[in-house]
Amino acid sequence: MWRALAVEPPFDFELSFRFVCTAPRAAAHLGFEPYVDVWQGREYRRAVWLPRRRRPVLLRLRNQGTVDQPRLQWRAALPAKGAAGGGAEAGAAAEAALTAGETEALARLAAHIVSAPVRLADFHAAIGRDAVLRGLARRFAGLKIIRAPSLYECLVSTVLEQQLNFHFANMVKRRLLAAFGEAVEFEGRTYWAYPPPERLAALRPDDLRPLQISGRKASYVIGIAQAVLAGELAAERLAGQPAAAAREALLRLRGIGRWTAEYAALRGLGDDDALPAEDVGLQKTVGQVYGLRQYATSRGIERRWRAFAPWRGYATYYCWFTQWA
Repeated sequence: MWRALAVEPPFDFELSFRFVCTAPRAAAHLGFEPYVDVWQGREYRRAVWLPRRRRPVLLRLRNQGTVDQPRLQWRAALPAKGAAGGGAEAGAAAEAALTAGETEALARLAAHIVSAPVRLADFHAAIGRDAVLRGLARRFAGLKIIRAPSLYECLVSTVLEQQLNFHFANMVKRRLLAAFGEAVEFEGRTYWAYPPPERLAALRPDDLRPLQISGRKASYVIGIAQAVLAGELAAERLAGQPAAAAREALLRLRGIGRWTAEYAALRGLGDDDALPAEDVGLQKTVGQVYGLRQYATSRGIERRWRAFAPWRGYATYYCWFTQWA
């Protein structure tokens, strides 16, 4: 059964999911087969974990409305035992097996992923004096930040991407999920869920070396998983803290620098003011769209966008999205 999901308009469903379901232009020629965030037909699909459930659930999202009047819907699918192929029968069995608490948790997760409560009108009002960002807002009307399902997954993914090109980073992540993640088979396709933290926390760095993950990054990833189990990365608690305190908690983790902390705050915690000004890709794009004839500096970006708080994460995201459009 499809369930309604309220979202603040405008929201361009297909445009927004392009950020996670496709490759940026510079890497498109290398080929990219989605394996975590998947666009299937006119649906977004993602295998996600629910508390105390031993297998992941496939979350499905679709929009039956328009950009200005979105009518988002969600449902769950999990092939039941004996329902090979994961068709309608399997999906119905999965939904019947969900408790009321799990249904509520999935609805909250879906709202988190699509930034449902975000009012883009407020972002547009904040950038009203900036002709460049105003132009990007018109060009990408209805674009919202697609958030990672959890801070843990966002951190693991971002650490693995550090200092790697798009193609190789995705190859490494795909190997990690195939070796230690969990698959959901549905309608003839495999959807991968990230390894639960207890699975990664029990590993040694040498266990990840065959996946072409360096010993140092392996120790970082394992450390993140251990921090989750120790209660140090409770997303609700961090999201409720002042931004500086949340960043400090993230920076205490080995392998997490300023850029990773800001990116994780933006897509993992849902902090729409997070500003990863040290990102080289952002510095390049800001230099291009503002006609600077050189890369912008991190301090220059911070000065230029200081007045746009609490929407500097959206300014960042719209600049990044020029690499996908």
